[in-house]
Amino acid sequence: MRSVYAKEMLIYFSSPIFYAVSFIFLCVLGIFFYNDMAYMSMLASRIAQYQLSTGLGLDKIVLRPLFSDMSILLLFIVPIIAMRLYSEEKGNGTIELIFTYPITDLQVLLGKYLAGLSVIAILLGITTVLMLLAGIVVSPDWGLVFSSYLGLFLVSASFLAIGVFASSLTKNQIIAAASSLGIILAFWAVGWFSDVFTASAVAKFLGELGIMEHLDDFMKGMLNVKDAVFYLLFSLFFLFMTLRILESHTWRG
Repeated sequence: MRSVYAKEMLIYFSSPIFYAVSFIFLCVLGIFFYNDMAYMSMLASRIAQYQLSTGLGLDKIVLRPLFSDMSILLLFIVPIIAMRLYSEEKGNGTIELIFTYPITDLQVLLGKYLAGLSVIAILLGITTVLMLLAGIVVSPDWGLVFSSYLGLFLVSASFLAIGVFASSLTKNQIIAAASSLGIILAFWAVGWFSDVFTASAVAKFLGELGIMEHLDDFMKGMLNVKDAVFYLLFSLFFLFMTLRILESHTWRG
């Protein structure tokens, strides 16, 4: 597993796709951060001018919208990170070689998955610079920052599990990215239908199944065990399905 992990990390950091995706992600997020801070500055000057009292602060004006924007960006970025994990092996014809190695499918899967998680963690780690910049202006709620980053990491792990599953289905990386994005959007949109079935078990089920619904409490600074367990089980389910796909290739020869 460590060998697969090291190989995948080397491929990530030697690929221009990783740097292009990281550049776009950080630039767009930087623009959102600048706009939120500019809006806060303008609002603060108006409050001071008219001597108004308000409960708004950095958390509501900057941090929550910024973390929400970050989750949307990750929704599109993670499928690109995951698209090559198995599709590239199939496209290059090396997937059969992997099956002959004296390692299990689970070890290969965990090595690839942990490499993708490491890349996501690096991207999220770089964005902490924005939190430090915000801390120069006003002290943020670091508990909210921590819980939001934990929620983003967990939801990204779920996105990545879907991406790995989609990548195991095809040898075309573009199709893998599009498929994983479609599945993620489907689980995002399913929570919206809970409003249609008001006051029913169906509404509760759809609301719990929505992948972004469980991120709300993290964004509010609350660590909810139920939401964390949902993301862990969600990731394990798609990793389990990926193993079944890999096993089907083995017995089909």
